[in-house]
Amino acid sequence: MEVKEVKITTAAKNGDKKLVSVMLGYCFATEISYKILAEEDIHDFIREAIEAIQDNRMPDTRKSIYLIMAAMQAYYESVNKKVPITDKDLMYNMTAAEMGTAVGTIIGLYMEMNRTPAGDDADKKDEKDTDDSKNA
Repeated sequence: MEVKEVKITTAAKNGDKKLVSVMLGYCFATEISYKILAEEDIHDFIREAIEAIQDNRMPDTRKSIYLIMAAMQAYYESVNKKVPITDKDLMYNMTAAEMGTAVGTIIGLYMEMNRTPAGDDADKKDEKDTDDSKNA
């Protein structure tokens, strides 16, 4: 599991707002949770989110909240702890900047998890194919 910490605004018991540090995790549990929540494949949303970010737009809010919830659940379930904030905190108290940071962080975790190590057999095969095509 790839893990990073972000800060998200929540409502304190007295009604004030407070920043809470939460852990986001990316693993297969994140993908499964997102699919259950959003009823779509996480890879589709990651592509959609990257396109939105490149166009200087925020990704879909509902799907972004599902993504953040899935990443939090994956981490906290893996360490047998309760998620420190709720979906309501995300919907009512999180700022747009915090959402962008959380989604960007999860995309980074996704890329890290799906990164092919340098020198991997697949890389060597791709290089060999390129070399062979030059000799043809």
